[in-house]
Amino acid sequence: MILKPILPIWLMTVICILLIILIIYDKKLKDIFTNKNGLIKKYILSMIIKSIIIILLFIINLRPMIPNGEAIIMTANVNILFVIDTSISMRALDYNGNKERFEGVVNDCCNIVNELSNCKFSIITFGDIAQRIIPFTTDTDMVQAELKAISLEDEFYAKGTSLNMVNDILLETLKKEKERQKDDAKFIMFFVSDGEITKEGENLEAFSNIEKYVNDGAVLGYGTTEGGKMINTTYEADPTSDFYYLYYYEEFDKVTAISKIDEGNLKKIASDIKIDYIKMDANTNLNDKLNDIKKQISNLQTNEGKINLYKDIYYYFAIPLAVLLIIEFALKKRRM
Repeated sequence: MILKPILPIWLMTVICILLIILIIYDKKLKDIFTNKNGLIKKYILSMIIKSIIIILLFIINLRPMIPNGEAIIMTANVNILFVIDTSISMRALDYNGNKERFEGVVNDCCNIVNELSNCKFSIITFGDIAQRIIPFTTDTDMVQAELKAISLEDEFYAKGTSLNMVNDILLETLKKEKERQKDDAKFIMFFVSDGEITKEGENLEAFSNIEKYVNDGAVLGYGTTEGGKMINTTYEADPTSDFYYLYYYEEFDKVTAISKIDEGNLKKIASDIKIDYIKMDANTNLNDKLNDIKKQISNLQTNEGKINLYKDIYYYFAIPLAVLLIIEFALKKRRM
């Protein structure tokens, strides 16, 4: 049996203790012991029922799972690396009309995970800092959860967008993984950005040192040449506010900030690494690129492995929980 708690065990323990304390002091002790109409028995019965309810809630939160056989999986020694721009400009509202660019990023990356699910995945993000948020893993559910949980940088701490800051960690990651994994390991990279560099005095550096470690992939460009406004998160609940969109001052004039795709930078990165550049929007179809990668994977030697399957049993505890809740509700109604 394994446990996969819904809430952290320590948090659920605290909640249950608080609920038990509330149960114990549900009635004034004076009223209980001076009442001659059997209030003590009713109180004890109610306390027992509520305590069992809390115990069942605690067990259900643990989400117990029992073994349910094994499954054979075929995995290729192929690693998919997402390198994702999380700078403020990825909030720009010019994806598929007026949607946020990063909404498109998450949807497209999750689609790639679904299509190449027999590979290993890792994620590097760069905005305020460049960091690797998960190592290579075959757990596609976790990868998609991490993609959906990525936070874009805070406008209050932004110091200007830089594409160069990810170069070092990208090189270090690929070099170490190439040494750690077998010689036949392949690395496919999806570099996701709008290409903007807003850090004062900075120009795009060469990414050609990455090329020898990358077997395939694409630079995915988001944004439009017309550009899009970016919502100020402080005022996002008030679209009528004068400060709803990010802005800056130009000679004392307030100007709404507009982010535009820089395809020149993105194409340069793609050229340096020797991978494709693909302009992304709602009409872009990645199927050709993904099908090409799938063909390459099918020609590689695959590894056969077994994984243990588990079955949820929490719902077995939900049935008595529902019965006890009905009983407690009926008793309370009678007392009223």
